[in-house]
Amino acid sequence: MEEDREEESTRTPLLRSILAGAGAAPDHDASPVDSGGGGGGGGYSKTLVIIDVVWNVAFVAVSIAVLLTTLRERPSTPLRVWVVGYAAQCLVHVALVLCEFGRSRSGARCGCEGSDCASGVGEQNQSFRGSDELDRSISKRIESMNTMGSFFWWLMGFYWIVLGGNALIQDAPQLYWLSVVFLAFDVFFAVFCAVLACIVGIALCCCLPCIVAILYAIAFEEGASDADIMVLPRYRFRRSNQRWASHLDTKQEVIVPIMETDSSQASEIFLPSEDSECCICLSQYVDGVELQSLPCNHHFHSECICKWLRINATCPLCKHHILHGDELV
Repeated sequence: MEEDREEESTRTPLLRSILAGAGAAPDHDASPVDSGGGGGGGGYSKTLVIIDVVWNVAFVAVSIAVLLTTLRERPSTPLRVWVVGYAAQCLVHVALVLCEFGRSRSGARCGCEGSDCASGVGEQNQSFRGSDELDRSISKRIESMNTMGSFFWWLMGFYWIVLGGNALIQDAPQLYWLSVVFLAFDVFFAVFCAVLACIVGIALCCCLPCIVAILYAIAFEEGASDADIMVLPRYRFRRSNQRWASHLDTKQEVIVPIMETDSSQASEIFLPSEDSECCICLSQYVDGVELQSLPCNHHFHSECICKWLRINATCPLCKHHILHGDELV
């Protein structure tokens, strides 16, 4: 996030226009002094403000120097007017940045003083906050207008450069190359930030699912230990004989008893024939095979469920966690 703010702070006015119009970045409301909101000073970086101001003042200084040294040049298109307008946009941006930064610092100081004397300055703080919001709204509107003007001014500069052609190189070489450099800077930063945004977006799309899957596996799919598996009740599958089955409901067909062998309190569990298979290996239970039952009363081959639980301590059917009790994943 800090890197995005630093890139935004070092753009020329046109760059902010291009990115704002393309949706690749927020408009100039996301300047280095407008990232916190609410009047607190925590979101305002003095370093970024200095970089932004120095960057734009450098453009203004170069523009003035070239204008003073090219008084005798007579370009066929109004490049001199374009350079003056470009420098004026930089100055407007610098003024807005400094005003917003000063307002944020004064708001932070008022907030600190108000916390020390909570009873006497409530109404005064409210009026100050309302005035600050009004000033902030006006500043944002001016900056939005400056952004739109920057985009239009870039198009005008590009048009005048193309319209002048080779004649500009002969009649006004310094103004020509200054305009080309300014236009090239804008395009370079626009392309750079657009590519950076695409790279970050692709990285998030590719890496975020992997990170979520890893966190999910760490949080919910840790395997059970051998000690946890050994405490689960074990049963021996035995198919009921025909004489026993003849006394049962015909809808249940064959009733399958599962006898617990490792517990002093042995009990039989009767299962319908359609439930007498392991849902892990999808094989029917055969007579005498060893089974294990989970706390959720689902049963599986002992060998199958042991392998499963060492990887994932949840029931394969209902996702009941055998270690966390009633927690369902």
